[in-house]
Amino acid sequence: MAPLPALGLSVVLLLLNGFFVAVEFALLASRRARLDRLVEQGDKRALRASRSLSELTVMLAGAQLGITVCSFGIGALAEPAIANSLAQVLHRPVHIPENLAHVIAFAIALGVVVFVHMVVGEMAPKSWAITHPERSALILITPFRAFTAVCRPLLVGLNSIANGIIRLFGISPKGEVSMALSSAELHVLLQRSRDHGTLDMSTHSLLTRSLHLADTIANDAFTPRSQIVYVDAMDGVDLLEARARTTRRSRLLVVDGDLDHVVGVLLVRDLLQLADAERGVTTARDLVRSVASHRHDEQLEDILLDMRSTRQQLVVVVDDAGHTMGVLSLQDILDRLMIDATAN
Repeated sequence: MAPLPALGLSVVLLLLNGFFVAVEFALLASRRARLDRLVEQGDKRALRASRSLSELTVMLAGAQLGITVCSFGIGALAEPAIANSLAQVLHRPVHIPENLAHVIAFAIALGVVVFVHMVVGEMAPKSWAITHPERSALILITPFRAFTAVCRPLLVGLNSIANGIIRLFGISPKGEVSMALSSAELHVLLQRSRDHGTLDMSTHSLLTRSLHLADTIANDAFTPRSQIVYVDAMDGVDLLEARARTTRRSRLLVVDGDLDHVVGVLLVRDLLQLADAERGVTTARDLVRSVASHRHDEQLEDILLDMRSTRQQLVVVVDDAGHTMGVLSLQDILDRLMIDATAN
């Protein structure tokens, strides 16, 4: 290939190499929690990035395939084009012997190609992706997912072979990166933060206690049955508003006859949105929202995760027979943490 077309194609391959490097490090450095927040806001690019983290080994195989192909292409095109052109200059105008000219030209061309490839094709995109992982992932993920969709059979096959090789050494491969720190690691970080004065004693105690949330069950934190504020499903708007005023609650449990027959939960703000014509015919049943039930011996950590995923701030706690024992709110969980932190 002529030198100019070869150099032009080499530049394209260099940019593609930087693209694949940036994608690789963006996926490795991105935090799933940040991407999930963007997903909740309706960002489709964040959804693609989050899905890529769930099949990280296949995605990294795609990035490595792209980097390898581009690197070979750059070496095959750029180095000969530069070396041949430089050898001609050294041989004729400078009058260096032809064999020596080729050796010198090859060494210079190799140094130039390696330098440009490392700086422009590797280090620069890597630094950008690590500095802005989520942002770079959102920018690059759509074309990268298109590339991996085309090459998926090959990537899955290569990934399976690689997993088979590492299993021979007793290593179990993982399909996605783990960004979470262990409880012991978090304890160390909290201890160091307290020792260096960046956390006061009360905050350190609260955060340390929160690490033991998995050891706490619903029985340890819920509001008991006798203290539940509830309304009947057939209560009208006037009764509901009066109940809300006297109890100063923003959420009211709705039951059908008694607390063992919970219908759902009523948000007081929904009462304020009713038109005058609706007030006389609306009951609590018309405004009720679903509420989840959890066993009394479930871990608070699991309940909290479920509340977060369903965006509920109140759940019903039931016994082994399904009878209502009480309710558990986010405030109950926070109060429990505060009490335990103070005690410690």
